[in-house]
Amino acid sequence: MLNKFLVAGRLTADPEIKTIGENRLCKFTIACERPKRKGEETAETDFFPCTAWNRNADVIVDWFGKDDMVTLVGSVRNNRYEKDGQKRSSIEVKVEEIHFNGGKKRENTAPTENSNPYAGTEDDPLF
Repeated sequence: MLNKFLVAGRLTADPEIKTIGENRLCKFTIACERPKRKGEETAETDFFPCTAWNRNADVIVDWFGKDDMVTLVGSVRNNRYEKDGQKRSSIEVKVEEIHFNGGKKRENTAPTENSNPYAGTEDDPLF
């Protein structure tokens, strides 16, 4: 049997991490736009709730923020539960691999005076 899920999309919000015992958990949602069909004005978007544990959780929190593009490989979990006497279900993607599609979070992108440690003066040789 095989349960593999591959999705490329954007984070809908900044991810947050929490500690459960000795493990770290990060929950976040990926928005993935479907290609437009012929005659449609706008594309539909699917939202996939994701969970990442331990090192994967650290990578998501350290490197990604709201609207950042990411590609994930994982497995789909169908969680069944009962609430107020009604049977319910929800899906989530358990992240197994993270692939970078862009750069690191944009924390402070304003240039500073000495932002390039390799920059010289106009009197310095090129090589």
